[in-house]
Amino acid sequence: MELVRWENEHFGYLLRWASDPRMTAYVGNGMPWTPDYVAERHEQALRHWEVHGFGLHAVVEDGVVIGLAQMLDGDLGEIEIGYWIDPAWWGRGVASRVAVELRDRALAIADRVVAGTDARNAASGRVLEKAGLRYFTSKNTGGRLQHCYALDRGMSDKGVLRYSAFTTDPAGGNPAGVVLDASDLSDDEMLGIAAKVGYSETAFVVPRTEREFDVRYFSPKAEVPFCGHATIATSVALAERIGDGPLTFHTRAGEITIETSGGTASLTSVPTSTSAADPALVADALEALGYKEIGDGPVHVGFGGARHLLIPLKDREQLRELDYDFDALRDLMLAHDLTTVHLFWRESADLVHARDPFPVGGVVEDAATGAAAAAFGGYLRDLEGPQRFVISQGEDMGRPSRLEVDATREDRRVTVTGAAVPIP
Repeated sequence: MELVRWENEHFGYLLRWASDPRMTAYVGNGMPWTPDYVAERHEQALRHWEVHGFGLHAVVEDGVVIGLAQMLDGDLGEIEIGYWIDPAWWGRGVASRVAVELRDRALAIADRVVAGTDARNAASGRVLEKAGLRYFTSKNTGGRLQHCYALDRGMSDKGVLRYSAFTTDPAGGNPAGVVLDASDLSDDEMLGIAAKVGYSETAFVVPRTEREFDVRYFSPKAEVPFCGHATIATSVALAERIGDGPLTFHTRAGEITIETSGGTASLTSVPTSTSAADPALVADALEALGYKEIGDGPVHVGFGGARHLLIPLKDREQLRELDYDFDALRDLMLAHDLTTVHLFWRESADLVHARDPFPVGGVVEDAATGAAAAAFGGYLRDLEGPQRFVISQGEDMGRPSRLEVDATREDRRVTVTGAAVPIP
């Protein structure tokens, strides 16, 4: 198999493939693959080679053109890769070989390679994982849910563990980076590592004693005072190495106690608090979210180690259709010191469905948000009294997560429990 520079002679292949619904379902920007659109994409591919020296390739096997492979210039030294193989050649390992070749070519000239797959195309995600790329977030593009993967040159030398929290399946939950000994790392180095990992948060640990640690949390954009899913991930990673039992984390938000057992961890937050959100903040948030109406119940700002805007939605469909103005919501959250917006719909007293936009962290959405779960537990306790319930999050991202919340303590702290597993 070889990748050949895209030329005029390849236009006919693209035109033929564009009539195959298996291609148009997963490739492109959501536009119909009309002959005019195919011609436009073809001309763009030719120009990209002239400007950048790389771009769209024809995939050739035994002298036959069987697909296309693409490298596109991106921001911050990234190169985006993608591919499509003629269905007649599916199941022969061609896609894996193409992904590896694209990976190597991209990392030869850039620090980071990224790729996105349609959430419905699970096979493509598995190919990227075989090529060493790791899932880091999901986003809506052209009305379609896309899973995003990345690999950084030299990242394996950074001592970063990767765990997915609030799940027993590495393909579910919320991924977190974990550095178990950050004693020699500066703030800038920690932020740089978190940015390269690309997860919503990476935790950096400095041991005090065998079971007591200083822990700091960095998103790709900034340090955050506390992160629940990274705490769960870090706790399970530590327990796998020093044994189950109690742990104490000293964080920027305060002291967090954790109990670990059998691949799960239960974190008890700092004392929670909630208060009614300012009407102007609510109005601006709803505008950025594109909601003209919401569900019953007050909108509060809740605290459980970090501040979260808690908004009830009217039904499951409204939650499922989340599609917001990233820049507008990010700017609003920064102005009000908000870590996430916690959107929720209660199916029953025992089950809550939630989504947490996280633009201030540089990612579209969290698949599981332990700190928001703690704040939300305090919110429900304040409104209705002590209770226990489960939050189902990440479903609409294709990363299902389960967070068990216990808001029955008298000291206003909330316990959030979940599993975590290493990401292979």
